[in-house]
Formats: sequence, structure tokens, C-alpha cells
Amino acid sequence: MLLALAIVPCPAPVKAQLDGLYRWQVARQERSGPIELASQKGRFTAGLYQQLRRAYALDPASGRFVDFDLFSGTQVSTFGARVLGCTAAPGGGLEALVAVMAGLRNRPSEAPQQLRYQLVRGPAGSWKIADIVYSHPAGFRLTSFLNELLAPGP
Repeated sequence: MLLALAIVPCPAPVKAQLDGLYRWQVARQERSGPIELASQKGRFTAGLYQQLRRAYALDPASGRFVDFDLFSGTQVSTFGARVLGCTAAPGGGLEALVAVMAGLRNRPSEAPQQLRYQLVRGPAGSWKIADIVYSHPAGFRLTSFLNELLAPGP
């Protein structure tokens, strides 16, 4: 049996975390070179931040690298995002539904990507991003992708 969860407005600190992440993401795409994630460290749980840092440091020549935009779930640019609302998550966390506009440079697609951000309350009461669940393929998780990507090869 499926239960319908009510989506309610997100607490201001959650909305601020996600809005800030996407401001950084849109600005970051304007610069070439490696992805510098240090300024975003406080947005993520310690474990997710370390995984992201290690994944972005991989050498594409090794055949292992991040091959899509983790914050849109696409292979194209992110133009912006809108936090649609939150639901309660197991364990006292929150799940935020975010509509992300992505597309080719200067040509956003018509339908936004919908991502579900899983957030947990940090030690100081702030909200930290613990995972992202992508809509395509259904149920694909950032942490699962990073675990596989960073696993030692055979």
C-alpha cells in the first residue's frame, strides 16, 4: 500500500542550504578547470563531502571519473533550481523535492529535473545534505554511484 506524503514548505535553513548550493553550481559552471568543492563543505555530511571530494579528484585517464552533473542528474548545464517543498524522512531527517532547470548552454529544457535531497540535522542544528535521489533512472542515488565509483578496482 502506498501512502501519500504531504509536501510542506521547507524550513528556511534547508531552503537556504539548497539555494546556496545552486547559486554556487551555476557560477561554478562559468569557470573552466577542476571543481573546487571546499567552499561547499558545510552543506554536506562529512561522509558525503569526502566522497564528493575524492570523486572529483579522479583522473579521467584512469577510466573512473564523474561523468554527469551531480546536481542536475544530467549531462548538461544547470541553469537554476527551485525548492518545491519537504517531507519528513525516517530517522528525523527531511527530504526536499527540488526542481532543477538544466539543458544545453543558453537552451534550458522545458521540463525541470526533479531531485530528492535527503538532509539530516547537523550537530549545530544546521541541515546537511546526506544524499540525492535522482528521478532517472528511478531511485538512482548519489551515494550508491559514489560508492561504486570509488571502490577499489579488481
